[in-house]
Amino acid sequence: MNVSQLHSNFAEIQYELNRVLEGIKSGRILESFDILSKVTDAVVVSCEALGLASELPVVETLHRDNFWQALNRCWLVALQNVSAAQREEDRLRKEHIVHLQASVEHWADVLAEFGLVDYEMGFWEADIMDSLDNILKSLHSQDGPKTS
Repeated sequence: MNVSQLHSNFAEIQYELNRVLEGIKSGRILESFDILSKVTDAVVVSCEALGLASELPVVETLHRDNFWQALNRCWLVALQNVSAAQREEDRLRKEHIVHLQASVEHWADVLAEFGLVDYEMGFWEADIMDSLDNILKSLHSQDGPKTS
């Protein structure tokens, strides 16, 4: 992959992350997490091709550490705003959270092979999973105690 392609790919990823943040601001939570999941999956699948798994000088010019911070912060901002859904159909439900947890674990397993998990330059699995766990607990508490 040449430098021009890398710049184009990173620009497209940044555009999609901005779409996620705009969607969150507009209350389109479910749609935003769908985009964020697809972007994260594409990054994980293409990690080597994007030069994120190596110390290539070309990628250094693209600020690899800034890339990871942008992706991780997008996740954390989105997770902090899950309650901002404007309509019922835009809300994340338990099954969505459970699916996101499974996806995050899978992505982290793949990225761990490259040493790209829970470091400044890499995927912040622990922080993201903590947020997902807290959201799931909150959803459980909203259901109230179960009676038999």
